[in-house]
Amino acid sequence: MQRMVQLVDNLIERVFPRLRRKPQYAYPLGLAIFAVAALARLGLSQWLQDNTPFLTFFIAVLLASLIAGTGPGLLVVVASFFAGWYFYLPGPGWLPITNATVVALVSFSLLSLLIVAVVHILNSKVEGLLNERSRNEALLQDSALGEMQLEQLNVELRHRLKNTFAVIAGLVGQSARYTRDIDQFAAALAGRLSAMGNAMDLVATRNFLGAPLSELISETMKPLVPPGSARFVMRGPETIVPGDVASALALTLHELGTNAIKYGAWSNDRGRVTVTWTLTRLDNDDGQFELLWSERGGPTVSAPERRGLGTTLIDSGFPTAQVERQFNEDGVQCRLVAVLKQATTRRTRGRASSLH
Repeated sequence: MQRMVQLVDNLIERVFPRLRRKPQYAYPLGLAIFAVAALARLGLSQWLQDNTPFLTFFIAVLLASLIAGTGPGLLVVVASFFAGWYFYLPGPGWLPITNATVVALVSFSLLSLLIVAVVHILNSKVEGLLNERSRNEALLQDSALGEMQLEQLNVELRHRLKNTFAVIAGLVGQSARYTRDIDQFAAALAGRLSAMGNAMDLVATRNFLGAPLSELISETMKPLVPPGSARFVMRGPETIVPGDVASALALTLHELGTNAIKYGAWSNDRGRVTVTWTLTRLDNDDGQFELLWSERGGPTVSAPERRGLGTTLIDSGFPTAQVERQFNEDGVQCRLVAVLKQATTRRTRGRASSLH
């Protein structure tokens, strides 16, 4: 098991980035992945129905983009488009072009391009983290504590890279499962990736030691808050939260803000949202963190009749937290309570600020 983990780390950190920088190897590898997908689709023809012509090609697009890069990924999209059209759509051949053929080709093109775009963002984030580690290594090698700090950074980086892959894969899968409309799927996924990316950037600027909570909330809410005085107020002590918590909290806050725009306090011109938090030091030097999201002045709300992706992310996006939601007549309240490892807070009376 340990060898398998080391192999995955080596592929993510060394092999894939080097391969993506060498087109003479990346493009042939992309074509090889396409060829395997085409052979697999041919072998599965007797079991697959006509309405799944591109099943193996979707996997090929994902693998080619992840391993070989954006260019080879786009090449596989084009090759898969024509292969699926000629061999597996009604025909066989290029004709006739029916409405079903057009829908299948357009759907494949849009979803494949979205996969390439999402993986491109993922690869960029990973290479940015690797470059950050390289810079940290150069700096830490000149210090007396360099060896110990470098090992801590390497452990944290490996952990964060694997978490990033897992979270983005989960977001893509869940968004696709809960969303039927392509445009809605793309917009929702882009917003969630942006929230997670902002959290990662804040953590990276502090050498992965955590993120200032007030900055995290401000950056996550800034694209969502409607114009107007005091539509959003946050208040609490200056708190540094660990990196994993920052990513989970950013996703949770993004979903709460999106719901406020659609159904809650920000769906009209007078509602407002207040976020407050506290951090209480425990005997074992951990901290009990409590955050309250409170909406006022919006329309009357009620509990959703079905459990959508937004509800799932709010309730389970922060795995170690207890989440309580109340649908009051004057707005939603969401309370999040968790015990945080290595969370720090300054001894201040707290501060209040707003976004306009």
